[in-house]
Amino acid sequence: MTPGFDLNQIRIISPELVLCLSAFLMLGLSALEGRGRRNVYPALSILACLVTLAALLAYPMRFGLDALRVQTPTFGFGGMFVLDAFSIFFKVLFLLSAILTILISDRYLDEERAAGGEYYALILFAVVGMMFMASAGDFLTMFVSLETMALSFYALVGYLRADPRSNEAALKYFLLGSFSTGILLYGISLIYAMTGTIYFELIGMSRSIQALQPEAAPFFLLGVILVTVGLGFKIAAVPFHMWVPDAYEGAPTPVTAFLSTASKAAAFVVLLRVFMMAFARLGDKWALLLVILAVGSMTLGNVAAILQDNVKRMLAYSSIAHAGYALMGLIAAGLGTDAATREWGMQSVILYLFIYTFVNVGAFALVVMLRRENVVGDKVADFAGLAQRAPGPAFAMLVFMLSLAGIPATAGFIGKWYLFGAAVRADYAWLAVVAVLNSAVSLYYYARIVVMMYMREPVDDAPLAPSFGQRVAITACIVFTLLFGLYPQPIVEFARKSVLALAPWAS
Repeated sequence: MTPGFDLNQIRIISPELVLCLSAFLMLGLSALEGRGRRNVYPALSILACLVTLAALLAYPMRFGLDALRVQTPTFGFGGMFVLDAFSIFFKVLFLLSAILTILISDRYLDEERAAGGEYYALILFAVVGMMFMASAGDFLTMFVSLETMALSFYALVGYLRADPRSNEAALKYFLLGSFSTGILLYGISLIYAMTGTIYFELIGMSRSIQALQPEAAPFFLLGVILVTVGLGFKIAAVPFHMWVPDAYEGAPTPVTAFLSTASKAAAFVVLLRVFMMAFARLGDKWALLLVILAVGSMTLGNVAAILQDNVKRMLAYSSIAHAGYALMGLIAAGLGTDAATREWGMQSVILYLFIYTFVNVGAFALVVMLRRENVVGDKVADFAGLAQRAPGPAFAMLVFMLSLAGIPATAGFIGKWYLFGAAVRADYAWLAVVAVLNSAVSLYYYARIVVMMYMREPVDDAPLAPSFGQRVAITACIVFTLLFGLYPQPIVEFARKSVLALAPWAS
């Protein structure tokens, strides 16, 4: 596969270019910032995301992707960029997460007296990195895209420069992220040394991975382990989760919502792309490693969440547990003995990530809504009596907590049902049992917030006045959670069509 370039290939990265140029426009406007121009930034950011989303959804007509059903991907830049239904699914997810984050950010930035231009530009730059990650066809593109996303998040986590917690969170996130980057690069170098290529497709066809000669096997498998460690940091799997509680607590709450959803989904898209294209023939080996990570993440995440009185830290440990749940689908894809099981496993992962995005952003939006003068609003006690003060938001939080716990009639139940089913189909029923027990544990700490809202007296009578953007975001999240909890077929079908692009490599 020889790298090449022509102007026609610019077409396949046009959505990313639109978003990148919009981010630079934000930076330019921020240099001329005036108080009257402040509200322009969120509007321009959402417009840029919507234009990019429209360009993505136009791909079926422009490239013959026949309603995202095609299995044959479109390669660009000599195979470094892959355009297929799988990448389009995740790019849509990233853009939706960014739009929801922008909607809940405006009032929050006003409360924190923080500048807006650079903030929204960093969000767009992070999405650009995520979108290139979804289309990465080789390790080089994957790494550069991952660092683009990571550098944006380092700045976003520490965006509140006057807040010591934000500064501490950014420093810890940066230091641990740098270590994980070194580990990831070392793993990539070992894989390149053993196969002579960095392209996922060619690695999957390499004799080193097909035969695993005795002299090459230890080094290649070490490379796979190190890549797993590096990406395990990004998905916040145990024991690579150390940065999560502090980063989530110290970061601006909208950034925490974005970090816990879009960043996690971006890491999983790379895991799926790498393991199902490059390492598919070693599924029985790396799946066992992921089993350990999944069990550890589910158990530690849920047990540690019980002890938290800060909602952001509680949702941070919850996020660790949900990473463990999502790994079950990838495990099923690696251990499945037939194509149907492997496709079910991949489908369950991307379906769960899509659902988790709406539910988790909705939960954090309620925390953002409680932020007001002299009240941070991120303690469990801050939700006391919310049902009396604001019945609508309290009901929304109730739905989000039930969905995160996997209660029927919510979208979260559908996601967990597919993941648990994937483990059973892969003859790992005991892993599904562990996940069910952990879900039962999680119900306790989610119920704490519900009890606080409905069975405690309000701590104050200050009125809650969510902004228009916050109302739109919360409404969209709750409608999605309830609608797809009762009628999940459209999103299930979308996920099923999207995994067809990886099916030839997983077979």
